[in-house]
Amino acid sequence: MDISLQLYSIKEEVQTDFAKALEMVEKAGYQGVEFAGYFNHSPDQLKTFLDRYNLKAVSTHVGLERLRTGLDQELEDAEKLGYKLIVCPYCSCETKSQILEDARFLETCAEKAAGYGVTIGYHNHAQEFARFDGVYALNILLETAPSVKLQPDVYWIAVAGVDPAEYLAPWLKAQRICAIHAKELAREGKKNEYIGQGKIDFLSLAKLCPPAAYPWIVEQEEFSSDHADGIAQSCRGLREVFGRL
Repeated sequence: MDISLQLYSIKEEVQTDFAKALEMVEKAGYQGVEFAGYFNHSPDQLKTFLDRYNLKAVSTHVGLERLRTGLDQELEDAEKLGYKLIVCPYCSCETKSQILEDARFLETCAEKAAGYGVTIGYHNHAQEFARFDGVYALNILLETAPSVKLQPDVYWIAVAGVDPAEYLAPWLKAQRICAIHAKELAREGKKNEYIGQGKIDFLSLAKLCPPAAYPWIVEQEEFSSDHADGIAQSCRGLREVFGRL
């Protein structure tokens, strides 16, 4: 069962030496990556690096402004690198009108991307669980943009005080989940722990969203050891969960 890494997890290494960063990812036990910028590397260069370390590109994160100005180029890059998922990682949720505006724009992106066989996803943080007229901002966004799929970050769902499995169940039934962002929440406080060392019930999530059917992508934002060891620990922790399915 493949596990991928969001490269924002090791952004310092990626910015310094992309090829060496991908070697670190491969040695840590991952089979794929999710991009968060290419740092002046062409798709051809990146494809060479990926092939060298037996990694596949599963998706990329692209901000709203880049989607506004460069969606065509992003779709071309997706085709060259072989992934079918482009994810918006953030929208302002300060007002309902802003949520609606962003959702409508993402829907136009999704409709265009569909012509290329590409899905547009949305990655949540905690602010999407603010309520407007009793409804989560994230629900408003997804209901307004029916062609956009959710890439749930289970850490941020839990930080918002919501049970990840309970929240995801109806969206899974509606076939609105595109991939899982696996990130661990410490047993006390809001620290991002290594997977298996916190309180999120990843086994229940894996039963709900089987890794054979949904890409699972680790994102590690906080480290209590060096980056190479940290991403390896989370990979091992998630693989142990998958072994119990």
